[in-house]
Amino acid sequence: MQYRRFGRTELQMPVLSCGGMRYQYKWQDVPGAQIPKDNQRNLEETIRHAIDVGINHIETARYYGSSEMQLGRILPTLARDKLIVQTKVPPTEDAKEFRRQVNQSLSLLKVDY
Repeated sequence: MQYRRFGRTELQMPVLSCGGMRYQYKWQDVPGAQIPKDNQRNLEETIRHAIDVGINHIETARYYGSSEMQLGRILPTLARDKLIVQTKVPPTEDAKEFRRQVNQSLSLLKVDY
């Protein structure tokens, strides 16, 4: 895998990333029990294969439905210090609401940074 320096940082980003928009089972938040086992297994196999070939950037967003929750099932089993996990939340005028959404994303992803 080829990597490039991210902006003016020393962070090395792979030239390919794992985009989470299509990982979701549904476009809405759903209870975890509703996620079909085959759907979750496919997501986990995809993430593990990506990491095996050097793709360590995993991207998702708060409004990609169940994507964050589903990724949160596998991320705790992986070496967090080797991953670049990115999520996105929409801008809001209320800083408290923005922080709430960021914290919700971190909780669903089961990461603290």
